[in-house]
Amino acid sequence: MSSKIDVIKQLSYLVIESDKAQEWSRYATEFMGMQARREGELLKIRMDEFAYRFIVQPGSSEDLFALGLLVGSPEALRQMEDHLVAKGIEVQHGTAEEKASRQVGDLIWVRDPEGLRIEITCNPTIEHKPVATPLVDGGFVTGNKGFGHVALCAADLAAAEDFYMNVLGFKLSDYIVQDIQGIPINFTFMHVNPRHHTVALAGLPSPTRLNHMEVQVGDMDVIGRAMQRAKDQGIGLYMNLGRHPNDRMLSFYVNTPSNFALEIGGCGIEIEDESTWQVRTYDAISEWGHLD
Repeated sequence: MSSKIDVIKQLSYLVIESDKAQEWSRYATEFMGMQARREGELLKIRMDEFAYRFIVQPGSSEDLFALGLLVGSPEALRQMEDHLVAKGIEVQHGTAEEKASRQVGDLIWVRDPEGLRIEITCNPTIEHKPVATPLVDGGFVTGNKGFGHVALCAADLAAAEDFYMNVLGFKLSDYIVQDIQGIPINFTFMHVNPRHHTVALAGLPSPTRLNHMEVQVGDMDVIGRAMQRAKDQGIGLYMNLGRHPNDRMLSFYVNTPSNFALEIGGCGIEIEDESTWQVRTYDAISEWGHLD
């Protein structure tokens, strides 16, 4: 069997552990411009044709509980399972209750080197009734690119890079090495589809697994209106408007009800042709802006 794998299609969902479901519901609907519904103890947040993209489940960590990745078929899921086993990774099978909760046909899960639960699924539930996003003209940029991206903290960056690229099959986009108060901090960006990065790794210890999650919109005015909503609703800015040098994303960051940030961005580039993409190393996270 080849040691390479290329079956993951997108970042499908996040499971957030939080005791602030009511705050998350209000945040998702009144600020993010999404739809939220309760399902037992769970809060499910929808932004596109998928039944949900975010689940908030009860818990005190106020952090990411699980990251959901999507493959294209049951056969691809079995291929991934065989690959993981061959790599010496312990694979767990989702229970019937977990598969029903995630609204998927099948599910396996593993843990990354930092202990984060990585759920790999197939056959997600797709809603035929269009989602209403009145605060986001044109809706969110999702589709086959997934809901957006996440930035994860990794105390052992080399181990995390090896896991995501050599075990899960992510492809390298680029690096950023930025000197912060005399200490070089390394960032690694990886993708599984044309979105510039699906997962970014920050090589630094952190009390939380998730530094931030990102959603993308298609228009600069939508970004501006979201900044105005944050101000009007008293939501604190984590970082002001700015542009990243690698993905060219124009974005800003705000606090969430939990212990991580939300980035809202647009106008970024995509990786359309792997054969011509050149991996580069940048010396700053931001080309301009993103001041706290």
